[in-house]
Amino acid sequence: MPMREEMIMQQPRLGAGLQTLSYNDSSRVAMTEIGSIDASGFYFVHPKEGERDFYKVGKSTGTDKVMAPSELPGCLENPGSCARPNCTRPECRPWGHHYDTMYQNRLGPYSRENIEPFQFLEIGFFNGRGYDTYRSFLPQGECHSIEIACLPEGPVSEGKWPWGNFAAKNPRYHQYLDANRLHCGDGSDVNFLDLVWRNEMSRPGAPPLKIVVDDGSHLSHHMVASVFFWFPRIQPRGLLIVEDIQPIADASAFATQFLPQIMKDLHYCGDPKEAEDNLCFPTLFPLLASIHCEMHICIFERNDHPAREPSLEESKAPKNALDLRQCKSMLPGHW
Repeated sequence: MPMREEMIMQQPRLGAGLQTLSYNDSSRVAMTEIGSIDASGFYFVHPKEGERDFYKVGKSTGTDKVMAPSELPGCLENPGSCARPNCTRPECRPWGHHYDTMYQNRLGPYSRENIEPFQFLEIGFFNGRGYDTYRSFLPQGECHSIEIACLPEGPVSEGKWPWGNFAAKNPRYHQYLDANRLHCGDGSDVNFLDLVWRNEMSRPGAPPLKIVVDDGSHLSHHMVASVFFWFPRIQPRGLLIVEDIQPIADASAFATQFLPQIMKDLHYCGDPKEAEDNLCFPTLFPLLASIHCEMHICIFERNDHPAREPSLEESKAPKNALDLRQCKSMLPGHW
């Protein structure tokens, strides 16, 4: 069997939701109504009219969000070039991610030139390649980013950062600082987040906050901190995106403990005539419209209820966020 067909069989991105296929004989690229399969067997979502192409923008900035499709063919041919060659799932072996399909589908409408201005926030600037991608992809977005590494150098006990300023490697680093778009601090600290929100983002005349992306430490307790602080502050039908939900020690609890609880809450009705039921996250439930996950990334969509500003105490993750045994309705006998 030719290599192209072998790779097509291995890709989870291929096949889900595909319409009738037709083939261009010269390029052997399969076409669908909403996307196409390239010569290596990868499915790509087509930007709708007026939308920018997230994959092309990401490739131009060098962000790892879209690098896996181009890295996987070489990885399969030469396992020594793989970032994680021992993974059973081939798509996990190369360096980078497969986020382009998710971002094109869900952020595509925000990439148009003719929409109202809005605010976008990224948690985890690092060297700014992701931030530069979002800035280019979202022309009407007032883009903010939070990064801990640009704190003054020094011990963590003094509120500083001892491991080098990764953000300074970006050629527009000082430009972003001067424009109050890059905010230096701990993205899991509700007190710092509150200062950024009140002083820089929730200002008179500011555009509405519509999108928040967590691409920070990839630690589960930091991920849930982002969800509980930012989700209520996002405007109706806005999106909160959590990346890097890999099955690794630091991140696994987000998938195994937090996601089952919030997914259960999504389907909650609270009918006293039915089986006993309780909410796991009563502060998030009233604002939640949908949850959409692909490999290592999930999007939480706001419903139509107005944004609200919980107290700082309510903005913290509760004790059961990463321990589903503490939510009564997740225990045996309650489902």
